[in-house]
Amino acid sequence: MDPAGKTIIITGASSGIGAATARALADAGANVVLAARDATRLAELADRLRGRARAIPVNVADPTDVQRLVEQTLAAYNRIDVVINNAGVGLASPVACLRPADLRAALDVNLFGSLTLTQAVLPHMQHARRGQIIFISSVVGLRALPYAGGYAATKAALDRLTEALRVELRGSGISVTLVRPGTTRTAFNDHRLGSHRDRRRFNPPAVAPERVADTVVRAIRRESRVVYVSWSDRLTVWMALLLPGLADRLLARLFIWEGSEEKGVPYANSER
Repeated sequence: MDPAGKTIIITGASSGIGAATARALADAGANVVLAARDATRLAELADRLRGRARAIPVNVADPTDVQRLVEQTLAAYNRIDVVINNAGVGLASPVACLRPADLRAALDVNLFGSLTLTQAVLPHMQHARRGQIIFISSVVGLRALPYAGGYAATKAALDRLTEALRVELRGSGISVTLVRPGTTRTAFNDHRLGSHRDRRRFNPPAVAPERVADTVVRAIRRESRVVYVSWSDRLTVWMALLLPGLADRLLARLFIWEGSEEKGVPYANSER
């Protein structure tokens, strides 16, 4: 699908991957609807996109907000061609200490926010017999990292939802795309839920959000099924799935949880 002239909703558009994708799609000639909670940053971004963007402050965890987003988009453009479910929240905690409230909050955004928006736009796309729904997942949806089990669980659930939806919409004219980024240079981890005590002995190279944005634009043009941002991400996941025991040993050495205990539960610091 050529993005030029298309109407594209992007959630989580105020920063990081969402903002970079909005810029890339505006440059490609799309009409971009920017959705996020930060109204000020959305307005600033919309101003920089030379009339190709419309800012609609939205909390994707609120179904009323999501419905308003869809209604205002249709009122402004009379069509919705692509939805990019990008809004997300991180979560760092040992599984044994994972607070149910934190996991529910992450699920509300990462899973239910995407589901609610998808369900809201599908009737319009099905009537037009065209469209594309994109889910921004993560490589951890296939292989969880230590102390990111809660976050990985939200992305794994999103992956399975995407797989089922793709088959259910087969032949409808609506394509479904899953994007699996790896480590990206954004402030995403600065705003995670949980205790933030996880550390890595080695930090792999992180890609710029613009590279993820370019991947998303290509996925729209090709109406791709599943895309990775880099070959190293793809190779890492394949190796972890093919050699799970080795992956366990390497990850146990790579990740450290700072502090000896939380909620009275002791943790080794992976020194062995």
